Amino acid sequence: MKNDIGYFQDFKNGRESALKYLMTRYGKELRFFAHSIIRNKEIAEEIVSDAFFKLWQRRDKVVKESNIKAFLFITTRNACYDYLDSPQYRRYSDVEIEEEMAMADDDVMTRIIRVELIQLVIAELEKLPEQQAAIFKMTYLEGLNVDEICAQLHTTQSNVYFARSKAISTLKQIFKSKNVLVYVFFCCLVCQ
Repeated sequence: MKNDIGYFQDFKNGRESALKYLMTRYGKELRFFAHSIIRNKEIAEEIVSDAFFKLWQRRDKVVKESNIKAFLFITTRNACYDYLDSPQYRRYSDVEIEEEMAMADDDVMTRIIRVELIQLVIAELEKLPEQQAAIFKMTYLEGLNVDEICAQLHTTQSNVYFARSKAISTLKQIFKSKNVLVYVFFCCLVCQ
């Protein structure tokens, strides 16, 4: 792609490189968004792929660039809710269904903002040492406990605690110096 600006016209003209650009640009946050609703990685990936396919099919109807992100998020959200209503999802317990439906009532914009802020955290995580970043992701983004992390990484509990506290300390300093709102969000994330 020549530049970020030219992708929209390429997209309208049916160039697959523009679709690949959009998938790179929005794919990660859409998958995270879908996963936050349905809590199933494979289904979330499938739903996001379908959203890009629907966008590609309707590219001639897209009037301006700003419609693309809105279309992708709304399509993904609707597909997630459809999945939650499907018979295959019903195999989960009533408690799990009630929890998911309570989460489904959250404001969509709040979820989108949360996803975007988490993307900022993930971008900073990539700058940390590998083990610190992995342990932080496993703890706060995947919801694993210390024993599960130890088993996956073949390490000790003390290593997990040390790496996690080092990652939190480093990230707090980074976000404190960048922006107060991002810092507050980060603090909320690690205190959940």
